[in-house]
Amino acid sequence: MSVPARSDPLPKVLIALTAVTGIVDAVAFLGLGQVFTAFMTGNILFLGFAAAGGEGLAPMGSLTALAGFVTGAVAGSRLGVAEAARPRRWLLASAAIASVLLVAAALAAIGLETVRGGLVPRHYAVIALTALAMGVRSATMWRLGAILNTTLVTGTLVTWIRRSTVGGGTPDAFQSYRVAALVAVFAGAAAGTLLLRAGLTAALLVAAAGVLGGIGGYVAHPASRRAVRA
Repeated sequence: MSVPARSDPLPKVLIALTAVTGIVDAVAFLGLGQVFTAFMTGNILFLGFAAAGGEGLAPMGSLTALAGFVTGAVAGSRLGVAEAARPRRWLLASAAIASVLLVAAALAAIGLETVRGGLVPRHYAVIALTALAMGVRSATMWRLGAILNTTLVTGTLVTWIRRSTVGGGTPDAFQSYRVAALVAVFAGAAAGTLLLRAGLTAALLVAAAGVLGGIGGYVAHPASRRAVRA
């Protein structure tokens, strides 16, 4: 994919979706038994800790999230390939699928309290649905973000450092956006923590609206005709 034109809102859309990622993982970690349903690195680490006998972990929650995310990412990736010639249709379908899954997770969470002891079956359902949604969303973001990848926070941070004059590189047009993406994760995590006070359902509905609004808004822009990653 070529570098987006100045009029292309894609970088801002990716940053907004990155903030949604922060919201979702705040809800998952704080409300669903210390699992991650958007950034998978934490789950893989937790599974490694549990395999070595680490205490106070919920490996089944992490395993459920990882399985759901992988399934969603496969589905999102295959959808992107199948609809490569129709980028707007692909984006709308991706936004709809991810949002519906998040709404389904929100409905499953009605009346469900945040985890205080062990996970109950409905917690697993919410984890799986949320991870599925985030898998679809991440596959879509990856395909959109050939130039500005915000799905890997560590990679974004390292790229920002590597491109900086301090790191010996040459700054490019995306340096400010990379900083904004890092700030977006922080802000999203803080917002998710606050939203969780209103309950799991409310927080997940906000996340669903964020995904649908971010991707749907981009579809309404003419630049979305060039949305597919080469």
